[in-house]
Amino acid sequence: MRRLLLAVLVCACGRVGFDDRVAGDGSGSAAALTLSYPTTQVSAVVGATAISLTPAVSRTAHFTITPDLPPGVSLDAATGVISGTPTASAEQLYTITAIAGSDSATAPLDLIALPGYVVDATGDAPDSNGGTDTVCATAAGGCTLRAAIQTVNQQTTRQLVLLGTATYALGSALDPITNDVVIAGAGTTASTIRAATVHAAYPALTLATAHTLALRDLAIDDFGGSDGGALAVTAGTLDVDRCDFDNNASPTSGGVLFINGGAHATFAHGTFTRNASLGGNGGGWGGVIDGEGAGTDIVVTRSFATENTTAWGSFSHITTGTTLRLENSTLYANTSTTAGTLATPGGIYTLVNDTIVGNINTNGDSAGIYLYSAPCHYTVTNTIVAANVNQPGGEQDCHIRDVATTITSGGGNILGDAGNNCAQYFNLPTDRLTTDPGLASGMPADHGGATPTTLLAPGSPALDTGNASACPAVDQRDLPRPAGPGCDIGAVEVQP
Repeated sequence: MRRLLLAVLVCACGRVGFDDRVAGDGSGSAAALTLSYPTTQVSAVVGATAISLTPAVSRTAHFTITPDLPPGVSLDAATGVISGTPTASAEQLYTITAIAGSDSATAPLDLIALPGYVVDATGDAPDSNGGTDTVCATAAGGCTLRAAIQTVNQQTTRQLVLLGTATYALGSALDPITNDVVIAGAGTTASTIRAATVHAAYPALTLATAHTLALRDLAIDDFGGSDGGALAVTAGTLDVDRCDFDNNASPTSGGVLFINGGAHATFAHGTFTRNASLGGNGGGWGGVIDGEGAGTDIVVTRSFATENTTAWGSFSHITTGTTLRLENSTLYANTSTTAGTLATPGGIYTLVNDTIVGNINTNGDSAGIYLYSAPCHYTVTNTIVAANVNQPGGEQDCHIRDVATTITSGGGNILGDAGNNCAQYFNLPTDRLTTDPGLASGMPADHGGATPTTLLAPGSPALDTGNASACPAVDQRDLPRPAGPGCDIGAVEVQP
């Protein structure tokens, strides 16, 4: 689900957090005090980006913010307007509070202000001197994305590359990242980095040094790198938030991401659609993610994946030494031609409050969880695995090929079928096999939050029956858990 940025190069990601209360006089006659801003995320280049955010507040109030905003940016205590151009760096989550009498309401602001460059040209020309000075400019003038990356690579401090409302078509991979950098867009429907030729043999970005590459509020589409269709990470840290990946394809490994070498990757609020990894020696590994090697770790939270395709692991494939944590995420209608939505020859998965439904395998092995070879291990908690279909063979939500592989149940799991040869591991009192999870009818859709979700229907056995001790603080939509007497199973917590 692509989101449009409002105000200054920021992304509006669904519902803004707030605390509603009625009048404090006990009469209940006054309107509830509510507070929201047009966005909860702001990215700004120090000395260059003007910020202007005007709140929507239900009653006359005065305003405070904690902690203090960076120099150059201020909050008007009377109006709640946040404005100014930052003159110093800040990467901070702020809380704005509106106060009316004894009532208060809050809203968050996630601000990144760093030195860097505003990309003001949509072409693909390099920097005029390869980035060796501090000026981002091509020979024809203007700062392109390619020129900005070349320039920030030469700096010694963390930098911000700020994209506008535009499509940036790349004729080749950008220069490998050699500095800490944040690339931030104006929202996933506004800022798109795209391959100039669909599925040409290069990714968008590569990271092979001990640095951090952060991506925010943008879309990356149509790339075709051999190891990582869109992103190749062999060292350092990849940090991705509020980004969409569509129609990237690798001929071998990782339709979106190939990661190894003990590198780290996190994805939050991401949407992965129509990515593929088909070919190579095994027919393709990881429709979205292929992780390999000792010490490599991946975390995916509050995300959605659909229509991704590969042979092994239509969402992910991880090998011995690699770990992947999937939390508060929905995997729906992905297709594997050999085995599994989640596949592993030796890797370690942790699944918490996920909804894994409607995925397809075309050759008879598991369409859901697939354990291929030792030392593969899964820990599964508060997760729905249902209606995953083999062709032929009917529903099969879990399959263990190697008897030396194992599953640890954290409780609160629902499998739509009998669990095949995984059943012995889903044996806690709160685990249920051959159970309809009671999902609302229809395809995943916008039910609030940054990504599509599938709701629980009234009367669902998943309502309030999860393992409360393992329940995350929020669900896929960033709404609070638990919202009832217990934690709901799956990616979505039904709100009162």
